[in-house]
Amino acid sequence: MRRALALFTVGTIALAACGDDTTGPIGPNLVGTYDGTWTITEEEPGLEPAIQVCPGEVTVTEHSGRVFEGTFSQFAGEDCEDATGFVTGVVTEDGAVTVVLGASGGGGPAFEESTGCTLLSADDSYTGSYSEGTLSFETSLSALCPDRGNATVVWTFAFSGS
Repeated sequence: MRRALALFTVGTIALAACGDDTTGPIGPNLVGTYDGTWTITEEEPGLEPAIQVCPGEVTVTEHSGRVFEGTFSQFAGEDCEDATGFVTGVVTEDGAVTVVLGASGGGGPAFEESTGCTLLSADDSYTGSYSEGTLSFETSLSALCPDRGNATVVWTFAFSGS
């Protein structure tokens, strides 16, 4: 059985954990609101991928040097849950971004609790780019799901907005 998921947040992580040097040439200034969509893709062996497309936004409120921060929202819809939290990240001179999302106010249930699956691997951050006013980034994870015949399921979480 497939369940609607909110966004995958990696919790409070120091910006250095983004895996990118925060010094060096300054990239584009990202301050602003990016209206867009969150896309959550769930791939289970033997089944067609399940795709949820949810409206949302990312608002960058501060940008100093290569470091930026702000908030994100995913808005409720037919197959979408409300989700909000904070965004921190770095941007390079060529527009490559590394982003960490964290849940506000304690967030929702943990991934394993909400899916019944055991996390096998997950990236520590989202990666993507900023170009011509569009901010895009994604991450993926895999989990072993006992209630699905011990299938390894892969989820991809992505945002794109301008």
